[in-house]
Amino acid sequence: MRNIVSAMNKILRRASICIVVLFGVSLSMLAQYKVTGVVIDKSDSRPLADANVLLMPLNQGAVTDEKGQFGIDNVAEGDYRLVVSMVGYKTYKQSVSVKSKGMKSLIISLTADNQSIAEVDIVGEGAEQRLLNKPNMEPVSLETSATKISRIDLVQQGAVTLIDGMKYVPGGLTETRGRKVKQFFSVRGQTYPYPTYSVDGIWQKEFQETAYFLNAANIESIEIVRSGSAILKSLSPLSGVIDVTSRRYQEQETNVIAKYGSMNTFQTGVTHGNSTEKLHYSAGAQLFGTDGPEGRNGQERIINVDGNLDWEINDQLEAGFKLFYLGGSRQLVQPVEPADNKFRKRKEKYDPINTIMVSSRLAYKPNDKLSSELQINFAHRDPQYQNENLSSGDVTKYKETDYEVTINQLNALKLSSTNVLRLGVLYNHWVAPEGKRYYYGNKSDVHTLSGVIVDQQRMGKWLLDAGFRLTQEYYKEWGGFGIEGSGGKFKKVLPIKDEWQSPVWQATAGVTYSANALLSWHANVATGIVTPRKGALNEAGEQPDNEKRTNIDLGLSKKFNNTGQIKLTAFMINRKEAIEFSGSTIELDNGDIIELYTNVDKRNYGVELDARMPLAGSWLSGFANATAMKGETNGASDWVRDDEIPEFIANAGINVLKSKFDGNLYVNYTGAFKNDRFVSKSYLKEFGKAPLGDFYSVDLTAGYTLGKTNNMRFFTEVKNLFDEAFQTVPGFPDFGRMVSLGVNVKL
Repeated sequence: MRNIVSAMNKILRRASICIVVLFGVSLSMLAQYKVTGVVIDKSDSRPLADANVLLMPLNQGAVTDEKGQFGIDNVAEGDYRLVVSMVGYKTYKQSVSVKSKGMKSLIISLTADNQSIAEVDIVGEGAEQRLLNKPNMEPVSLETSATKISRIDLVQQGAVTLIDGMKYVPGGLTETRGRKVKQFFSVRGQTYPYPTYSVDGIWQKEFQETAYFLNAANIESIEIVRSGSAILKSLSPLSGVIDVTSRRYQEQETNVIAKYGSMNTFQTGVTHGNSTEKLHYSAGAQLFGTDGPEGRNGQERIINVDGNLDWEINDQLEAGFKLFYLGGSRQLVQPVEPADNKFRKRKEKYDPINTIMVSSRLAYKPNDKLSSELQINFAHRDPQYQNENLSSGDVTKYKETDYEVTINQLNALKLSSTNVLRLGVLYNHWVAPEGKRYYYGNKSDVHTLSGVIVDQQRMGKWLLDAGFRLTQEYYKEWGGFGIEGSGGKFKKVLPIKDEWQSPVWQATAGVTYSANALLSWHANVATGIVTPRKGALNEAGEQPDNEKRTNIDLGLSKKFNNTGQIKLTAFMINRKEAIEFSGSTIELDNGDIIELYTNVDKRNYGVELDARMPLAGSWLSGFANATAMKGETNGASDWVRDDEIPEFIANAGINVLKSKFDGNLYVNYTGAFKNDRFVSKSYLKEFGKAPLGDFYSVDLTAGYTLGKTNNMRFFTEVKNLFDEAFQTVPGFPDFGRMVSLGVNVKL
């Protein structure tokens, strides 16, 4: 049987390669036309470089060169809409008709718009103005340690959720499991604490599970700051931040998608958006489901609904509003060996799941020297957890209800023509009325206060920045912990009431040198304190000590005439008294497992290379990135390798878009690492930590577009093309090859 499976895999590999080759050859034989033009400033007719030109609904585009010129190759005959956008200018729209007789070169004039808030990462005369327009923008010194994933990237990857869209980030690792939180995403080997999330710049306190369900269809972009030096969009824990920007439509568009594939996995949804001169809105609904691997309790049925509204009230005031709702149920996939038997002999699920998130934003800019932004966020989660012991038949149920309110106010003040000061305060109130997971029925009520100050000073080609954030928590009430024997004693421990916790801090400093418009050097250092997760305990039944962490980032960014970019970054993360899983657990009376932590000195260091390049005009492009890193732990006598961190992670992709065909091939390699989480004691005694990683994963998507206006796309997606067997968490193997077919219609 193994020989048959091996032979089939070889045949599939060869067939897949042939399909990709034939696919590319067939594309090159189709007749195509070219859209060319020049973009100029309407006031003085000077050419504008770096303007984004997009042909809708094809999503083919180009960037203007130093002469303001652009060219979009391989465009099929038909009627389209040309959308041109640039920082500091109003978005331009024009209907164009591409015919076999050819078309004249276009001349496009853009009108200045001081309210534009698009992000630019270069040093120049406009550096101060950009911070006034977007006060929560992270320092430019972190530019080489940040990755931005566009909406086009999400479509090409076939991403369904936010987590899907981050799969090919430099140094990124997605741990897929069937436990309480399905997927954890980390960068540079930093698995505790994990990066925090913000949505439209608004920090989220409890968001790990929501990230798995957040619909990619209504995401405009994802920015991942891989360095822990992020200070404006994140509340310390010095481990990076993931900022999600909601989609902002440039014109009326409605999309309907339907997809079906392996394991009875399906997705159906509709999104709609439009914009006027002052108003932008979008709304969407999605239903996702899967039966998961056969016989392993992996069924999911999830619906989410979201909506966004942005209103430019006048030249000084802008308001935004976002709504997100999640509902449904999720079974927790049962693990296999080498997971401990106590995990394999239970059936767990969340039924129902209910999450609602409402956020608002008010931006005020009275003049060119001052701007202020107020953000308010409310989130409420109300899942019902159930655990069935397959040996005894006992069933336990409890709620994990919690809610939080966040108010964040940030100001940018232009002190001089070369200096901008940013000041912010944040307040968060988080309540878990009946306890949360391991709080074992004890109420938690926590207030968090934080303040931040960041200054940026430009000195010719140099840009200096420095920042400081201070955070302190007040426990109105906090469920108590103790692990002396039975977990039932948790109920008897007196809670903490009316008590301030010790403040934690983070300080950063950075410098950027812009040699010219295409080459820049970046350096950033951050240091501060990382506190244990709420409820974390060590083997003595006490809270672990705070971790003292220092991050260093040194980077080089090189652009190539606006057609590509290469980033090279060296990094080091020094962790004194690092908070790490000890390998030990305790089982509560209800069967829940609490992981115990310890403090140990650790450090990670390495280099990252990230390159994005067009390969053949506008129809073929690609990217490649690699992270080589080494993790070390301070052992009894010397530093030893931390084998729980992969030493090498690499990604590469090729994107083809020619006429009505599109194809996208992605490859990920994750190096070997080990872990003892969830592993049985007998396995550990005989084999040690479970081997993980050391795998190649290949994904392929291909589509064909129909319709006079190219409004209907049929596509296929294959995840784990060669059916590689691998694990990123012990006992939770990848589901194997997943094939799906679908259609997307633009109305």
